[in-house]
Formats: sequence, structure tokens, C-alpha cells
Amino acid sequence: MSEASKLRYGAAVFFFIWYIVISTVANTGFIEILLKFRHRTLLSSTTKTKRSRRYKKETGEELSENDAKLTYEGVTIIRPIKGIDPELSSCLESSLVQNYPSDKIQLLFCIDDPQDASIPIIRKLINKYPTIDAEILISENFNPKTNSSSEHYGPNPKVNNLAKGFLKAKYDILWVMDSNVWASSNILRNSVFTMNMNLNNGRKLGNKRPVKLVHHVPLAMCIDSNGGMDDCVIDLEGSVTPTNSEDDSDYASVTSQSSNLTNRKASPSPQLSLDQQLHHVHHYNESRKLLGAKLDDMFLHSSHSKFYVALNNLSIAPCVNGKSNMYRKSDLDQAVKLIPYKNSPFFSDPKVKSDAQYYTSLGLGHAIKFFARYIGEDNMIGIALWENCNGRTGLTGDVVVQPLSRHDNTVQDYMQRRIRWLRVRKYMVSLATFIEPTTESIVCGIYGTFAISTLFFNQWFSIKWFLLHMTVWCLSDFIQYNILINHVKSTTSANVTYLPRWMDNIHVVHSWGEVVEWLQVWVLREVLALPIWFSAMFGHEIDWRGRPFKIKKDLTAEEL
Repeated sequence: MSEASKLRYGAAVFFFIWYIVISTVANTGFIEILLKFRHRTLLSSTTKTKRSRRYKKETGEELSENDAKLTYEGVTIIRPIKGIDPELSSCLESSLVQNYPSDKIQLLFCIDDPQDASIPIIRKLINKYPTIDAEILISENFNPKTNSSSEHYGPNPKVNNLAKGFLKAKYDILWVMDSNVWASSNILRNSVFTMNMNLNNGRKLGNKRPVKLVHHVPLAMCIDSNGGMDDCVIDLEGSVTPTNSEDDSDYASVTSQSSNLTNRKASPSPQLSLDQQLHHVHHYNESRKLLGAKLDDMFLHSSHSKFYVALNNLSIAPCVNGKSNMYRKSDLDQAVKLIPYKNSPFFSDPKVKSDAQYYTSLGLGHAIKFFARYIGEDNMIGIALWENCNGRTGLTGDVVVQPLSRHDNTVQDYMQRRIRWLRVRKYMVSLATFIEPTTESIVCGIYGTFAISTLFFNQWFSIKWFLLHMTVWCLSDFIQYNILINHVKSTTSANVTYLPRWMDNIHVVHSWGEVVEWLQVWVLREVLALPIWFSAMFGHEIDWRGRPFKIKKDLTAEEL
């Protein structure tokens, strides 16, 4: 055998092993979603997932029979807010309608700017739920010119905004949740049970690494329809709609009016032919604006979710997205307090150790300020709890959903968002970021097909095997996509009492036209994955919330 042949077969063996590894991890995530995310779950004291058809909203006195002996620990929910995100009201309101004793909830809305446009919406929600201990916390000495306040501890504006909430929190358990995500009504309950009972997706874990951080699978949903809603300025910022209510007259009348308007526009008439042409051009431009949202939707429902779930189950390192995280304030204080005394590659810089010691010396609740130096504070918090509290992460079998509109959602916007976070991850989880292209369907299919063709078919590349690989991958993504959509829309199990109105037009993909559209977005997402990765690798600057930053090799961020 020639040297070239030996090299080829050696490469084939390596790629075959790696192909098996990636395929196994991907399928592990897919199967876990198939088993644990098909329906919403309600965790109980038996640690088994429970599906309840008839389950009333609990109060302090109305606990389910199975959980009557369980103590409902107090929780402080902290939601940092800046401006008005799509469907802000319903996203925030989801924190106020949790199936959890209201006297055990404290809800803090953290805002930097005293003139922030979200304040009237928040005040309206607070007045609507007077039994919940909720309040607005506003930073001191906000400067509109610099867009920052005196409560500035580093380049991460989210952490700067959160800090006052940590100090104000009256409970040890903190649920930090971005303002632009919606949570179903059982997530708080499931999360507390997961943390206190050491669970992961309802399964009891060993005591080697107890759960110290509970998180939820992040999804995004494109909420703009192609119908009359696009042609009218309609404010459905309306809140949470009871799913069992038949009184949707206001919403129905608005929908009817917009539908009638659309019908009038579309009625055949030679005199309106120019208007029709302009309408089609407008619709095409609007669809382009929305394509970025559909790509985000696709990415989070397919590739991201399967590997996110799989890596959490493997638990070889923390894998955390900061959309919705729960942990104890005391654990975070302890984790940061130990940083100066531990030899960690993530916190090795002398200035980092010095600042960790300084912030923890200020007292309880100040440790969060330490993470303001990092743009990816969620990952660094996970690492600190993992290393210094010997903890791990746990999922609850729940998702949180970010509604996406057409604002800043072109394909270019989508690519910039992916590039931005890949650049952040490039330094924080370097190895995982560098091998990420090998987890994408096309690249994985190419090296996997080469390996199998060389070792088993005695040829360089079998087109038939590659097409089989892509077909199976696409089919599994399609099934997974619909499972997660069904999970979000499910109202027949686990005490789901409320759904927001913007979910009315969201449903599983079933018609042939929808399948074709889904496939087009899926293919575009897969094709863009590698170019996005290359763009992220050759650069250090990111733009976040309209402000430029540079990620340094010590993992900290420098505002430019």
C-alpha cells in the first residue's frame, strides 16, 4: 500500500470515528426531545413526569395531593429590560401567571433608563396582578448621552442592569429571565423541583454533581403572518389569553377587519392592477425582512436544540444559554469567592482574581457584578458554579420562546447575530467552537461519506450515501421541529391555562406548501452555517445592542 493510500485510509478511520461520535450525540438529543419534550410536563414529588388533564391553578392552599408535603421555596424573578421587544407585555406577563403560590414570588423589573418606553407596560401589569410582590427598579444617575448609569461595572449592559435586582432580592433562589422570552405556566414550579430534587428532565441524578443551575431550551418563533395582519397597524400587545375562554370578540373583530381589508385589496379589478403590483412588491420586501427571523426559528428548533439537550445530558462541561436561568444567590457568591484560590484557565488573570475578591468582600448579592466584564456572562456563571460549587446544569423538559418580528430580521441580520455569538464563544469555549462545523449536516455528511465510501465501498465518495445522510438528517429535523412546536402549543396536559395571542397562527407544518417553505428555509440555514463560521473566526469585534465591543483573549470584553 502506498503512502498516499495509507494516509487516505488513516484519515478515513479518523473521520469514521468522528462521524459516529457526532451522529450519536445528535441522535441522543433528538431522542431525548422525542421522549421528554413531546408534551409539557408537570414534575411532582415522585420525580416522575406527570401529565395532568384536569389541574387547577394553584394558590398557597391548593397544592396537588402528590406535592402536599413539599415546601414551595420562595423565588425572586429578575427580568432586565431595555426598550420594547416584540410582544413584550405577554412575555413579561408569563412571569405573573405561574402555577406557584403567589406569596412565594418576588418579581423585579430592572431598567436603566427612567424614560424607558417599557415602563407604562410594566406598571399596567403590576396593577393587574396586585397579589404578586412586583416592582420596578431603575438605575441611578442615568446619562442618556453615554447610555449608561452610575451602576456600571463592566461592558456587559445586562449584568449592569441586573446588579440592583440581586441586591434587592429577598429570596435565595433567583430566576433570571430575559425580557423578550415567554415561559409557560409550570416552568417556575418545575425549575424549583429540578434544583431541590436534583433532577434533569425529570430523572433523578446522582450526588456526584448536584444541579446548581436550572435552564430551559431556548426557542424563537416567527410571529408575523402573511395575511391581513401585515397590512394593518394592529396592537395585539394584549396580554395572555385564556385558552379556555370563548370571549375573544375583540381579537376576532380586529382579525375580521384586517381580513376584509386584505380581501378588498385582492379583489380583481383592472383599476387596481397597479396597486396590486405595488402590494406584491411590498409583500416580497416584507418577506425578505422576515427571512432572518425564520432562519433563527429554524436554527433553534433544529440543530441548536438537539445538541443543547444532548450536551446537557452528557454533562462533560456546562452548556448554558442565558435566556432563562435559575440558581441560588448564595451559590454564586460562593463560586466567585473561591475564584482567587482556584487555578482555573477561565479565571487565571490576576486582575480577574482581584476583582472577584473585591466584589465578594462587599457582601451578599454583589458577586454578579464580577461578570459584567464578560459579554457571555451566562456561560461564565455556569463555569463558576461548575468549578467552584461542584455543580452541574439541569433541564426541566420545558422551553422558553422568543417571539420574532420582521424588525432587523433580514438574512444579513441573522448572519450578523450568529457571527457575533460565535466570536464570543470562540474564546470562552474554544474547542467546541472550532469543531462546530463538523456538527452541521453538510460538513458532517461530506467527511462521513468520504470515510464510509473509503472503508466499505472502495471508492472516494458515494453520492447515494451522502443523499441518504442528508435525507435522514432533514427528516429528523422536520420531526423535531414539529415536536417542539406541538410542545409550545400544547394545552391539553400539565395544567396549561394560558397562551398568548401571538401563538394563534403558529402550528405544526402539515400542508404540502408549508413543507416546501420549511424545506427552503432549512436548506438555506444549512448552506449558510459554514460561511458564518468562517466569518466569525476571522474577526474579534462584535456589535451588541448597538454598541461595539472587542473580545479579548482573556475572555473579557472591551467596549470600543
